Amino acid sequence: MALEAAFDVSGERFPLACVFEELPDATVQLDRIVPTNGETIPYFWLRDPNLESFDPAAVSHPALRAFDVVETVGEDALVRVEWTPDRENLLTVLLESAVVLVSAVGTRRRWSFEIRGDDREAIADFQSACLEAAIPIELTRLRPLSPPRANGDDALTPAQREALVLAYERGYFDSPRRASQADLADELEITRQSLSSRLQRGLRRLVGDTMID
Repeated sequence: MALEAAFDVSGERFPLACVFEELPDATVQLDRIVPTNGETIPYFWLRDPNLESFDPAAVSHPALRAFDVVETVGEDALVRVEWTPDRENLLTVLLESAVVLVSAVGTRRRWSFEIRGDDREAIADFQSACLEAAIPIELTRLRPLSPPRANGDDALTPAQREALVLAYERGYFDSPRRASQADLADELEITRQSLSSRLQRGLRRLVGDTMID
């Protein structure tokens, strides 16, 4: 039976963690295309309100051969990445395993991945490969394969989920409020502008998924 699995890994264990040295409030998301020339995940979307001051040349990591901004649209930039093939990391483990990478979203604190395996053994083999490579992953979901949702909406990103859960726990949604956006932003170590954007986009996704047909 085919399975879907989700797992988290700390931000510094993924090669693109170097992006957050220049843009600490950014969110990076895999661009869902299927390369026809065998390249390894060549495109990512980079979201940050300070993209105008971002210098791609400052991004450096042993696993990266090239990092180029293809196009910028508002707070989003389409980034093309070329990887160094002989550097072992989470991407090489994914490629050598019998699982398919469905999505990848990362912030400075953590990365969340969704993968698909033809059976439970494929998922277990991937976990074992990560263990052998000393890559600590945390399995957060394992379920039978389900068809895509009709509305095509994505799930919450890790950054949106983190912000919404913290806002709930700290009483931001209470009346009267027990925490402000400034309080939440300070606790997450991000700007108030980034916190506001995460709350707004996260709430929009939740409403779209649960209340809109």
